[in-house]
Amino acid sequence: MDDDDSLRTDIAFALADACWRYAIAEHLGAPVPEEALTPPEMRGEPDTALRLAYEERQRAFEAWRRARGLA
Repeated sequence: MDDDDSLRTDIAFALADACWRYAIAEHLGAPVPEEALTPPEMRGEPDTALRLAYEERQRAFEAWRRARGLA
């Protein structure tokens, strides 16, 4: 996969993930806490590379939501 494909699929996934989360919130009438969507083993332990990556993902997702008036 070249860099353009990688970037395009990253963006496509981020959009699809955000739309799915929004649809869940609409269906249930309220946002769903991240903990309910991501099992603990996928979030990592404090101060691990997995946790740092997860936290960065969360910051990016929240910024995406704020930019669209969804937060």
